[in-house]
Amino acid sequence: MLKRIYVDQDWPIGTTQEDLDKAAREVVEDTSTQIYVYGYYRTDPPRLQWGFFHEASGIAVVYDMEADLIATVFKPVEGSLFFERQIEAVQIDRKEWRI
Repeated sequence: MLKRIYVDQDWPIGTTQEDLDKAAREVVEDTSTQIYVYGYYRTDPPRLQWGFFHEASGIAVVYDMEADLIATVFKPVEGSLFFERQIEAVQIDRKEWRI
């Protein structure tokens, strides 16, 4: 969280964990959010991760399935390309995929 606030400056100083949790929840629940599943290449072997990108806000959420946690909430400079460039990235068609 501190990196996203102080280094990346994705959020203003004073942003709380609760603020980031709320942003993550809103991104994941929004029906316009793009969903990706991919192999995260910085681990050996690569791990399965889910990516959520909300184009209007520029916010991305990464869920690490193996660790069962939200790995990060951030605003990638390259937008959805961040996810598209991961190993074997597949975009999920949200209209076809229902729980």
